[in-house]
Amino acid sequence: HSDWSGSRSSKQAPQVPMLQRARQAIGERVNLVHRLDRGASGCLLMTKAASEATVGATAFLQQAMADTSSTKTYIALVRGEGILKGVDFRKEGWFTVDRPIKDEAGNLNNATTHFRFIAGQDNGMGTIDRPRASLVLARPDTGRWHQIRRHLNGLSHPILGDTTHGDNRVNRQWREELGMLPERTCLHLAKLEIPPNPVCP
Repeated sequence: HSDWSGSRSSKQAPQVPMLQRARQAIGERVNLVHRLDRGASGCLLMTKAASEATVGATAFLQQAMADTSSTKTYIALVRGEGILKGVDFRKEGWFTVDRPIKDEAGNLNNATTHFRFIAGQDNGMGTIDRPRASLVLARPDTGRWHQIRRHLNGLSHPILGDTTHGDNRVNRQWREELGMLPERTCLHLAKLEIPPNPVCP
């Protein structure tokens, strides 16, 4: 997560904001170009705040990320084997969910996410001692609040560890029986692609 790293448990080492860790690593202040949801992991894009060579770099990169040609590819671990109402998502390749989402103020906004279920396993209707789970790639076209998490929940395949839009019973089972950390959401920004710009030609 862009603002946090470590465990919230008092038994663990104190939490250290990621910006602070970056500043300590390079000895300079940095600006964050984009954020990740709390508990998520993956690529972070930062700029040096003080260097004359990077004046305006944050704005340039934010504009590049807002460009329609930019792409964020996430990987998620979700509950469910990849089948819903007879449709096997694993055989669909990339498919699109285009469903409006309410923002924090309650306003409805268009939201589009492309998904690809790359692997999934069932539990033999309870006869096999393993969890129902799938690995999913996600590429959002829009950047709505909790968009990927909410779209996957709408497909009845919520992200594991998601305490807001997920399945609390399943999350508890994964924490207690499979060792999932309580502060983690199984959503990882694996790849970030932006168009050429003055900072990254």
